[in-house]
Amino acid sequence: MKVLYTGCYRDGTGWGQAAIDYILSMDAVGIDVVPRPVKLNQTQVTIPKRIIELEKKDSTGSSVCIQHTLPHLMEYSNKFDKNIALYATETSNFIDSGWSRKINMMDEAWVINNQMFHSSKNSGVKIPIKVVPHASDFSKFERGYKKVNFSAPKDNFIFYTIADLNKRKNIEAFIKAFHSEFDPSEPVSILIKTHKYGMSPDETALKIKEMCNSVKSNLKKFSKIEDYKEDLIITSFVSDEDVCNIHNSCDCFVMPSYGEAWCIPAFDAMGFGKTPICTNIGGMSDFIGDAGFLVEGVMEPVFGMVETFSNLFTGNEDWCSVSINGLKECMRHVYEKHSTNHRSLKNMKKNGLKRVNEYSYNNIGNLIKGLLNA
Repeated sequence: MKVLYTGCYRDGTGWGQAAIDYILSMDAVGIDVVPRPVKLNQTQVTIPKRIIELEKKDSTGSSVCIQHTLPHLMEYSNKFDKNIALYATETSNFIDSGWSRKINMMDEAWVINNQMFHSSKNSGVKIPIKVVPHASDFSKFERGYKKVNFSAPKDNFIFYTIADLNKRKNIEAFIKAFHSEFDPSEPVSILIKTHKYGMSPDETALKIKEMCNSVKSNLKKFSKIEDYKEDLIITSFVSDEDVCNIHNSCDCFVMPSYGEAWCIPAFDAMGFGKTPICTNIGGMSDFIGDAGFLVEGVMEPVFGMVETFSNLFTGNEDWCSVSINGLKECMRHVYEKHSTNHRSLKNMKKNGLKRVNEYSYNNIGNLIKGLLNA
């Protein structure tokens, strides 16, 4: 069986990384996969040599076509025995988008998490739906990485997040939780690694600093912004290795997102033993288990996602607004357990390595092989 795989693996995004990992998972278990790129941006990135080798293969004779792209770009072809739609969503439904009409033209739908299974059903997807989680290169958690010299005192406990600067990531909730819970006198810091497509690092830094200062002003704990703990902010472009260095240099990852198909930084944080604290939604609900903390929230209409397609992330969809008090409670708990070197936190970190291994290339590749042979 030869599989033609089309996806945005050359885009340098989290979605693109997921596509790379799916391709390498199939290759790892002997599936004859032929990748072809779909470009959704102008970014030029370096991709694994193995992907380049696979691109050189002839796609003639492919019996299966996996289209890993936006559903409105998908097309059914009778040249294949099976046409598979692989897509990501992050809210309760996508009724306004019209995606279900395009998806229902295909033979099978593959989604990334269990919430997406129900969201697709709620949106009118009638074809068979299978859950195929993201895969990860397990070996990256076993390599040695550098320590990054932040401007915080050397022994400070660092809560951190790695996220695009957009409404869905809800970075503001992280800032609120940190500055309302921790006193400036405590040896603890907050670090935000972010970027925004189409915006320079300096412009992004100014934007996130404005958000931080607005939160501090509105909390009104101190009369002057300078009296709050300093926010550590990184907006420059960094390599994949640099991102791993950041994970290695911090202590507890926080992702208060309104919705996540998967969240690669949260998954990686788990693999690095960084005790992720995340909203109980989407892929994070599926993979964290006993390796971190899932914070409950309230489902509410999507609001403020104006920098995307007009018929996606509309008020007819719901997403999860995380409890700020829940975030604070978990952050305090992790900080105090860490300061006493508590056994429960050590066990949680060990569980993280076990959890990431469940999503190795071989495991996800064999899951895909089983679905293709069914």
